[in-house]
Amino acid sequence: MRTSRGEDGWVLLTSIAIMSLLMLMSTALLSIVDTQSSMSRQQRVRETAFNLAEAGLNAQIFSLSRDWPGAGAVSNPYPTCSAQVSSARCPANDQITRLIPTAEAAGATWQTLVRDNGAAGSASFYSDALVLAQPAYDANRDGQLWVRATATAGEKTRTVIALVRAEQQEEDIPHGALISGRLDISNNGNKIIIDAAAGGGMPTAVVRCTPALLELSPCLGHRVGVGGIPGTLTGLLSWLGRQLSPNLATTGYTGGPAMSAEARARMKATAIADGTYFTGCPSTLAGSVVYIEAGNCSYTGNATYNTAADPGMVLMASGTLYLGGTTVYNGILYHANGAGTTGPVLQLQGNTNVVGGILVDGNATTVAGSSKLNVQLSLGAFRAVRSYGSAGVVQNTWREIRGQ
Repeated sequence: MRTSRGEDGWVLLTSIAIMSLLMLMSTALLSIVDTQSSMSRQQRVRETAFNLAEAGLNAQIFSLSRDWPGAGAVSNPYPTCSAQVSSARCPANDQITRLIPTAEAAGATWQTLVRDNGAAGSASFYSDALVLAQPAYDANRDGQLWVRATATAGEKTRTVIALVRAEQQEEDIPHGALISGRLDISNNGNKIIIDAAAGGGMPTAVVRCTPALLELSPCLGHRVGVGGIPGTLTGLLSWLGRQLSPNLATTGYTGGPAMSAEARARMKATAIADGTYFTGCPSTLAGSVVYIEAGNCSYTGNATYNTAADPGMVLMASGTLYLGGTTVYNGILYHANGAGTTGPVLQLQGNTNVVGGILVDGNATTVAGSSKLNVQLSLGAFRAVRSYGSAGVVQNTWREIRGQ
């Protein structure tokens, strides 16, 4: 009974010691949990900033796929894009932020910009010091641009870059030395006017009309039965052996336009990007794609446009095109005949030589044959007809340049 009445207090002291120890352990555990939570939050913020930057980069590359800023964009460069900039060339803010539906994205900011790679040393290597001062379009005409995207979430900023290349697509057009509504050869001389020897047996001249006796205007080179020309189609075809090489022709051609409306739109966009789009007659026909809306355009000097190794295309929507003198054009002359005329829209006179091919839509007339060979088929010129297609990242150029 004496033990039960003892008041030494050892049980209380032991309880207090145990409770204190548990409190110390709990405090340490809470500190660890708080530290882990803070680190986890920082990691989420960093990942959010990175994901926003990458989303901005991808969205900007998609914009370049639709609207490549070639050398012709000197007066219309790409803007520096952000959530506050409204432009068809910029990613939409909701387009980016809805891809990252996290709490850390609230209040985040982002920016994208496009720069040329024309500075010395920046053709395939990025640094802010080299690139940021460059124009916001493809000034050096190499079909490549740097894209830089930055995003800040909380106190964390991430920046990613990539070199982007414009991919070109070959346009599908009919091949031939001459495809036209009608052909008018302006002399009866014994000389080759159209040479399609490179075609491997394809017709030298293709026309949509059908020759008729005593026709008012030539369908296939000359009026049948007029001016010493034989009075039958068979006779005309035989007679043309002195001017077509090889002597192969197709009449009554039922093919439609050489290019679809969509393909012409792509070529127009390419010319705009390259600075070779004109509402009227340009001073030169040189260029990969020269697009002329309208006009009565005449070139009668001794200029040579493009080269056999690097041919081009002139696409004329409406109007007329006259080449004379000793002009040489390497490439394809294509008249879309938007006005639906049946008269002459393309004339090759003097010592003009087109090394490539002639395409004229509808029932319009091509005039050739004043002095010498005017058209020489080059299949390579047809294969060179290309427009800007998609844009993609150049391999091994994507990287992060700064992380905080």
